[in-house]
Amino acid sequence: MKSGDPEYQHLFQIFREECKEHIHNLNEGLLALERQPKEASLEGILRSAHSLKGAARMMGIKTLETLAHYLESVLTQLDRGEKEVSPPIMESLYRNVDAISKTLSSLEKIPAEGAAASDAKQEAQPPHAAPKDEGAALTTVRVQTDKLDTLINLVGELLVSKIEALEDLRHLEETLGLLEEWRKQPETKQATFRNRIEALNDELYGIIQGLSENTHRLERLVDEIHAGVRDLRLLPLSTILDPFPRMVRDLSRDLGKEVELLLEGTSTRLDKKILEEIREPLIHLVRNSIDHGVEPPEERIEQGKARQGRIVISARQEGGRVLISVKDDGRGLDRQTIERVAVEKGIVSAEEIGRWLDEDVWDLVFRSGFSTAQTVTEVSGRGVGLNAVVAKVEGLKGFLRVESKAGEGTAFKLSLPLTLSTTHVLLFLAGGEIFCLPTDVLESTLVLSLDQITSIEGKGTVVINGLPLAFIQLADLLRLPHEDGKKGTIPALLLQTPRGRVVLGVDALLGEEEIVAKGLGKLLSRVPHLSGGTILSKGQIALILDPNDLVRSLARQAASRSISASPTPAGEPALALNKRRKKKVLVAEDSLTTRTLEKNILEAAGFDVTTAVDGEDALVKLHEKSFDIVISDVQMPRMDGLALTEKIKRDERFKEIPVILITGLETEADKRRGVEVGADAYITKASFDQKHLLEVLQRLV
Repeated sequence: MKSGDPEYQHLFQIFREECKEHIHNLNEGLLALERQPKEASLEGILRSAHSLKGAARMMGIKTLETLAHYLESVLTQLDRGEKEVSPPIMESLYRNVDAISKTLSSLEKIPAEGAAASDAKQEAQPPHAAPKDEGAALTTVRVQTDKLDTLINLVGELLVSKIEALEDLRHLEETLGLLEEWRKQPETKQATFRNRIEALNDELYGIIQGLSENTHRLERLVDEIHAGVRDLRLLPLSTILDPFPRMVRDLSRDLGKEVELLLEGTSTRLDKKILEEIREPLIHLVRNSIDHGVEPPEERIEQGKARQGRIVISARQEGGRVLISVKDDGRGLDRQTIERVAVEKGIVSAEEIGRWLDEDVWDLVFRSGFSTAQTVTEVSGRGVGLNAVVAKVEGLKGFLRVESKAGEGTAFKLSLPLTLSTTHVLLFLAGGEIFCLPTDVLESTLVLSLDQITSIEGKGTVVINGLPLAFIQLADLLRLPHEDGKKGTIPALLLQTPRGRVVLGVDALLGEEEIVAKGLGKLLSRVPHLSGGTILSKGQIALILDPNDLVRSLARQAASRSISASPTPAGEPALALNKRRKKKVLVAEDSLTTRTLEKNILEAAGFDVTTAVDGEDALVKLHEKSFDIVISDVQMPRMDGLALTEKIKRDERFKEIPVILITGLETEADKRRGVEVGADAYITKASFDQKHLLEVLQRLV
């Protein structure tokens, strides 16, 4: 059999997949052996080394056979006790596996020359010089036989429907032919066709009925086949994560750290295309966690942590999306350092960034060229890795956000669509143009009356279920012309993304549709707010909006209006806030719902809000940072609001801080008790409303 023969090429593909499985087993086995040399079993990796050697011999690839033979020999000596596990031996085994992977990669790149023919080129390269496999496209997909059987049966039904459709078409052509023949006859002879013509009505009805039934059957079959083929493209996350444990082991040793990688939910499946694209971003995030997140062993011990750091990659499916988290237990992001670098680079002023929330500060690490690393290394410091990560994720119609806590670690959380083949979208008009948004970011559609849209601090706002949310006409955001408010109501979209919830006003809602998204090409790839386009079922062209970019733009416009806000119109709440610094409010409330409501109202009004779950928690936070005002519930566990107020007013450090009590206790005795302990205002929940709370705040602050 010659290397150029199709039969040989097919055999080589099988050999390649087998080799990859053995390389994966070898890496996993060596990692287990290194961690627990006395407990680890060598049976599995010995079998892989032996099988790999035999397969290479059958293919006539001498280099792979030699490398596998050396691996098998050393493992046999370890198994028999003739050698002991030691760092030099482990490094030798790892380098050998790397050489096998390198050889296989080089053979994949030159299949036309033949594996055996290129073998001599590999023999001159020593095993220790081989770089690690950088990964390749997912060229093959393993399919369960029952899924193939289902598709084959569906295709069989499709063929039957095709035959029936052709038969209906033949009958229709015969009928039309008869009509044409009758039309060409002289009037004197048309009477002879009359009986036959009268029967055509029934025949045409039967043909139309058959075509209708067949069309519905074809629609069902096409949908089922499409779903089946799409399912075949779904591969488990483990497909790309298999090399990660070895990568973490090698990189952490290079950096003088000890890091354990845990993988959870790796059976979660994604589209093959998404897996290919997300591999490099995940590598960036893991390398970033090792380099910037996890501390050296000595530093971790000083901080009371375990000597060995931990990185957890977890995944789960929620509806039509897959959530992936890369979390470490390291030092966390340093807000002060990020602020300093941002100011030094002229990204933002020190005064402005001091008002930012943590999540806004964390977003800076994704900016191109932004890096807090003191030196540039092969691992990091260039400021391009995380920017490339967020660009790749959003290019896949995904989201990326970061959560971090000083001393406890950082978590990068990705939300990705399950598949890219089709997208379910909502269609709507804005500025006279057709746009669409994926329904998975759409919380609901709304119809707003004009009096529901108010302004707080110069920002458009609507209150949905008691929560104030940012509002803007989509046409205004996109700078398109539109007529405003003539009908008295505005159709609107309530979007929920990892960057927040916003409400967008539109001209009209057009319904939902399943679309195939298309790229915009190089000339339009950088147009703001757009992620692609599509051709609708009626032939119209619609542009697909980028929800991430929309929320970012709305946040920037709101921030701009907030800084240079015009005087508050009459009839709206007037908040005399210090523009140079947000007033800091501490909210103590044991009810999550009430706590969230108050926090959202206050933040929408321009306050910097910190929450506490009860009085004791509030006292701790009072000692940690300064506040301009305290808002507290009365009835809370551990320490109630009355006791909290009393402690605040008796402490010289806090007694000047105004305290507002918000409670369901409405009797005069309850109010008198609140006044006795020093409360500056008492609001009952029965009479609670947003305007009253903000007016009390204005008076006290």
